[in-house]
Amino acid sequence: MRHVREFLSSVVIPSAVVLSLSFAATGCGGGGPSVEQAGPHAGKVSLALQLPSGSILNALSYTITGPAGYTSTSSIDVSNSATVQALLGGIPAGTGYSISLTGTTTDGLSVCAGSASFDVTASHATTVNVPVLCKEHATKGSVLANGTFNSCPLVDGITASPNALSVGGSVVLQGQAHDSDAAPSALTYQWTASSGTLSSASQQNPTFTCTAAGTATLTLTVSDGDTTPGCADSLSASVTCSTPVCASNCDDSNPCTTDVCTPSLSCTHTTVADGSLCQGGNLKLKILGFNDFHGQLSTGKTVSSRPVGSAAVLTSYLKAAEAGVEGQTLIVHAGDHVGASPAASALLQDEPSIQWLNMLANASCTYTDKTNSACNIVGTLGNHEFDEGKSELLRLLNGGNHVSGPFLEDPYKGARFPYVSANVVDEVTGRPILPPYVIKRVQGVPIAFVGAVLEATPTIVTPTGVAGLRFLDEADAANSYVPEIKALGVKTIVLLIHQGGSQTSYTTATNTTLTNSALNGPDILDVVTRLDSEFDVVVSGHSHTFTNLLVTNNAGAKILVTQAFSASTAYADINLTIDPVTKDVVTKSATIVTTFADVAPGNTPDPEAAALTAAAEARVAPLTSQIVGFSPISLTRAQNAAGESSLGDLIADTQNLAEGTQSAFMNPGGIRADLVEPTGGANITWNDLFTIQPFGNTLVKMNLTGTQIKALLEQQWQPTVTRFLQISGLGYTWDASLPVGSRIVEIHDAAGVALNPAATYSITCNNFLAAGGDGFTTFVGGTNQVGGPIDLDALIDYTEHHNPLPAPTMGRVTRLN
Repeated sequence: MRHVREFLSSVVIPSAVVLSLSFAATGCGGGGPSVEQAGPHAGKVSLALQLPSGSILNALSYTITGPAGYTSTSSIDVSNSATVQALLGGIPAGTGYSISLTGTTTDGLSVCAGSASFDVTASHATTVNVPVLCKEHATKGSVLANGTFNSCPLVDGITASPNALSVGGSVVLQGQAHDSDAAPSALTYQWTASSGTLSSASQQNPTFTCTAAGTATLTLTVSDGDTTPGCADSLSASVTCSTPVCASNCDDSNPCTTDVCTPSLSCTHTTVADGSLCQGGNLKLKILGFNDFHGQLSTGKTVSSRPVGSAAVLTSYLKAAEAGVEGQTLIVHAGDHVGASPAASALLQDEPSIQWLNMLANASCTYTDKTNSACNIVGTLGNHEFDEGKSELLRLLNGGNHVSGPFLEDPYKGARFPYVSANVVDEVTGRPILPPYVIKRVQGVPIAFVGAVLEATPTIVTPTGVAGLRFLDEADAANSYVPEIKALGVKTIVLLIHQGGSQTSYTTATNTTLTNSALNGPDILDVVTRLDSEFDVVVSGHSHTFTNLLVTNNAGAKILVTQAFSASTAYADINLTIDPVTKDVVTKSATIVTTFADVAPGNTPDPEAAALTAAAEARVAPLTSQIVGFSPISLTRAQNAAGESSLGDLIADTQNLAEGTQSAFMNPGGIRADLVEPTGGANITWNDLFTIQPFGNTLVKMNLTGTQIKALLEQQWQPTVTRFLQISGLGYTWDASLPVGSRIVEIHDAAGVALNPAATYSITCNNFLAAGGDGFTTFVGGTNQVGGPIDLDALIDYTEHHNPLPAPTMGRVTRLN
């Protein structure tokens, strides 16, 4: 076999490579293009291929066609080489042959192809030249861009001369700009100012006026109508505005005037328009007052058979009342915020009730600066704050864990707002145990709050509760601080006092036609009529009733006195206007608002207060579920025709026994539920009894004469309602046909002996009645009054020692006609 080796020449042309291939025919026969032996009438083709430098074939295939339908197709192993040699054999001799070659380079960018014709002579080598063209794939395109030419405008400069003005002063601004081609439209000018005012935002040269002190940034944007982003041009300059310096700086310390120092350095004072801040040039102040909260965090109270009260509901009312005027609203309470409380507060040492007030306090109220003049809450002491003595009172206010704690807060931090009390002093030092007053400032106007508790507190609190303390006359103590307060520039003074009376209630604003006689309460009237005329408002408490009256003091001054029932069921919405110059009250009025829970805002209880209440209730649940006795029957509040009830008689018996007196009286309104038991009876839980007597009133032992007891019983028939006292240790007969005030026919003791009008008898009632509550003012005249245990404790103790609970003896009251 003979191999012919041919050199492949190459020529490079634009976008193509022309290759030359050599084929050699031999005398060797063969049946395929890659064998070296063939028949005698066949030839062979010798193929050699070389590509230009840098190009390497990845694949090469050929097709040979010839006479008589000859076809041979195959590929050649190029082995990724730039030089290829191959021997193609087995081609029959003849004329009219053609060969076509196709291939690709390894980078896939070029495709190579070529073809040529040749003849094959037996046993002879034939050289065939095949031009091969390699072309790259198309990878690029072209874009024809058409556009228009525009020369964008340019701001040449801004002039503001002078660039320093007084507030109220003006300057003409100069803006310079040009547009080289004046197209596509005329220049437009747009000015903006970070503060102050412009005479026109679209003029080339507007006037700028300073309206507030500071630096005003002025920006000019010029456009030629081309909306292409960035074509418009901008430039900024600044003007410094300063407050005019007037001789007095124009501040008249009046929040109800707008003070202006004009460019001519004269002061103007314009009265603020009537609105939420001022009225007729006088500052508006709102005081939201309540009293005798007694730890009533939970729901359960009703007024006119409607749900009322709780911490969450009262909170929603207070927040609604101060909405929009929070900066002009102060929240105050008149004592007995704690003590005689429901279980959720009482069993946790009333800490949750203080925590609730902390929720109402603003950011200026802090544990380290309680007397901050911007703090929005003030409280005072009631008699129940002394139930557990001075040390526990101060712990509750100032913080520290109770020996039985911690409870809901660890460590317990106390109150972050002030308590004030002017008439409770240390009996050794004679100094008040708390600050006697605190001064608040609303819009710069000072208001003083003085605190006081009824002087008779030691007579209705256990001796240990007031040990080491002396209680001064309320009016004298409060008046003694007036000169000191006035010297501090204060002319508006409010007294928070835990002492009160009763008055026929109404729902409108203060009735200015009523006189002092409308208030049934000699103690509170004695205090208010002796107050210094600098006192403007008295927020009272203690008697758990309604008061909204302008009381005339001994000097003829009108002092607004309020009281909002008790236990979160109401609050006093007090509105004052104060002359900001004289700092004295101009007008005053109040409305006592009942906190119904079935209407807005009470039907959306405050969630934070509700969460606190839920936590407290959960904490005391193990105690409230304890069993304290067994009752074989139900005992109810339902009164018979004579006015007597089985449950009322039982409670009166427990109180009489607890204090060891001859007789006892219980107000029917203090019995809040029936003791309902199934047939055969059932166990009595702590909470069953607590639900019956939730007020936590303390028992008060006193002496009444036979005449006073008759007068007391005659007071059961009142102008608009009849309230039958439940009694123990005595009986009486009354005649419905006799006139009111003369219906008692006879009164006898437990042994049936008639009471001697001149004799003195020991009796027990709760502190609510002792203060003249429910119109039973005769109790106020009782002598030798001494506080005792809480009424609920007396009921529990009786139940535990009388098991099963016996039915009381009825028939204590007899009705004629």
